[in-house]
Amino acid sequence: MNNQKKVLVIDLENKTFEINTFSDLDHYIGGVGIGLKLYQMYEDKNPIIFAIGPLNGLFPYASKTAVILQNEGNMEDLYLGGSLSTRIKFFGVDAILLYGKSEQKIQLDMKDDHVAFRSVDIPLEDLGLPGKKATLDVGRDSLVLDDYFTTKENILGKMLYKMNLAGMVVTGNKNIEIKEFEKYTAIYNRILQKKQDMTVRTYRNPSCSGCPMGCRKSKEGEIGGNILLHSLVACEFAENIYSDIGVVFSCLNILGYEYTHEDIENLPKLIEEILK
Repeated sequence: MNNQKKVLVIDLENKTFEINTFSDLDHYIGGVGIGLKLYQMYEDKNPIIFAIGPLNGLFPYASKTAVILQNEGNMEDLYLGGSLSTRIKFFGVDAILLYGKSEQKIQLDMKDDHVAFRSVDIPLEDLGLPGKKATLDVGRDSLVLDDYFTTKENILGKMLYKMNLAGMVVTGNKNIEIKEFEKYTAIYNRILQKKQDMTVRTYRNPSCSGCPMGCRKSKEGEIGGNILLHSLVACEFAENIYSDIGVVFSCLNILGYEYTHEDIENLPKLIEEILK
């Protein structure tokens, strides 16, 4: 694994897609960082970007997907829970970028490096592979991921609805090879046991992927926050865990990434330059 990022770019108007590799994203780590940089690169198309980080799907409490979009002239970074980040990871990309507007209402079915543009006559639940998919259902006034999770103020749902996107399903069924599996397992278990460092209590609600908490606050996701946390992309309630640079480097190194302290320290500056 290296720092190079792969992006699934989908043109809703022309119903085309491509998977591109962008070396320009190398230093942005993931999440909000690569999301904002991608928005800058595709600004003329006013895209919506779903971006994950290097730890999603592979470490506990790294459970969110960063969503970058422009709303009434303001850049927004939203954070969805559920299983979407894990399914994007195992689909094999670091971000999904949507732009354009379909002539008719459509659904996206993403699987095995392919995107199928499906009619809304097909039930959304019939798309993808059971047990290996995240399902995003978009209505006029609602957006629901995995039958439970959503976003605050429904900014994302309203924009997807205007693009004539009725839903999307991401199937993630690829394997990721981890060379030093025993060391990885040890780090994973050590982080998993840090439940007492979470700033939210365990409850019985549906959990985001990679999280055992089932907390009361995951349903509506998050808006804004810690740059490192949301570049990884970890839950805001795991800030006490992933603000520890030693823990972060252990995770990145065991996965084969080649980030340095300078990369972490320069993140706020890189993002500030984009926002200018």
